[in-house]
Amino acid sequence: MNSERTGGGITRRLLALGATAAMIVSACGSATTSPSGSTAASISPTSAASEAPSAASTAPSAAASDAGYTGPEATISYSIWGDPAEIKSQQAVVDAFHAANPKITVKPTVSDWDTYWEKLKGSIAGGAAPDVFAMDGPLFPDFQSRDVLLDLKPYIDKEGYDLGQLADAAVADFTTADGQYGLPRDLNVVTLYYNKKLFDEAKIPYPDGTWDWAKLVEVGKQLTKDTNGDGKTDQWGLYTETSDMENYWSSLVWQNGGDIMAPDGKTTVLGTDEAAGGIQFLQDLIWKDKIVPDPALFAETGDAFEQGKAAMEINGTWLVPTHEAAGIDLGIAPLPKGPAGLATSINPTGAVVFKGSKNPEAAWAFVKYLSSPAAQTKLMELKASLPANKEVLAGPYASSFVGAKVLADSIAYAHLKPSFKGFEEFASILQEELNTNVFLAPNKTAKEALASVVPQLNSLLAGQ
Repeated sequence: MNSERTGGGITRRLLALGATAAMIVSACGSATTSPSGSTAASISPTSAASEAPSAASTAPSAAASDAGYTGPEATISYSIWGDPAEIKSQQAVVDAFHAANPKITVKPTVSDWDTYWEKLKGSIAGGAAPDVFAMDGPLFPDFQSRDVLLDLKPYIDKEGYDLGQLADAAVADFTTADGQYGLPRDLNVVTLYYNKKLFDEAKIPYPDGTWDWAKLVEVGKQLTKDTNGDGKTDQWGLYTETSDMENYWSSLVWQNGGDIMAPDGKTTVLGTDEAAGGIQFLQDLIWKDKIVPDPALFAETGDAFEQGKAAMEINGTWLVPTHEAAGIDLGIAPLPKGPAGLATSINPTGAVVFKGSKNPEAAWAFVKYLSSPAAQTKLMELKASLPANKEVLAGPYASSFVGAKVLADSIAYAHLKPSFKGFEEFASILQEELNTNVFLAPNKTAKEALASVVPQLNSLLAGQ
């Protein structure tokens, strides 16, 4: 991934997933069949969620999920990124799978983000990649185009596996015109977090679905304070991260009626007034309205909301367990709507099989298990992401913790993060321009910055 994704919020997201969700593969991404990122997820999982039974009463047993492997005894390797210290948690889901499929032994490994990709690329080059491994959605097209991933469609067709049991947008994430190269593990959306204690102290009603951009600015100013009178802000109204489109600015583009990629995925449309206006709103929150801190202020110390130094945060679902662990009296609300209405970012996750695996049948059995209600219920309990299995998502998840229904409901207006060949370089070039001239310093307007970089981005896309 680009350098921005290896630092700041993305790193902390990965650590949070490793520290709490190493039991389940987590890799953010979006649809290869809809590279524009403008396709709203076609799932409405929560129509009956408010009456859903508790997780305890509905969670299927591991032994009842996807048993039935009848092949020879096999040992497969399984690699993900996360906190290496969480290998014990990872082993728990592997043990549950082995109980259901005693002929298959799975040997998991967990590496930090940078090490993971370095080792994976090296092992693929040497023809000895893990049998099953986590795949980041935006990088998927680059790996799939190298012909190193196993097409799972023959296995799906052979046994009549129902892809419809999984979130449609998440399935599409690993679908190409000629096959199915992975199954989804989970979903991540971007939402509004708020500190109930700070709202209560200010006697301000909590955020809700009626909020829009103007309300966010209004309340953000009320909650931005110099508490000790030294001329410096001690409490910020809002905190977010600017180092990746996923954290907030892509949602603003969509909320303003813009988009990132053209429908055919061959050019970027970030140069439009609508797209630029969304990014300009974020620049103004930092440098004009001054309710969001200069990103440099917390570059070293981390999340201002988690430290109690911001009343609200806009960021991904992966932060729920870390915010709770920090002792925040946490509230969750939809993102404030923009001129074009509600929109947020969604990133399905997935696991893929190495084409050179010596045990493809066993690897398929394991990938299938990871999407099963049994494994997905374990993921749900971690709170770090949304289940990709519709049964779990529409049933126990939405009532599993306060705010979960808000997250599940947001899928209905979510847009997929772009995914296409060359995404890594595209994102690196784009983010460098925005970081330097828009977010870290207002050297240019968003419109000016995008105008300067769009030709380079389109030239890159034309060469893919």
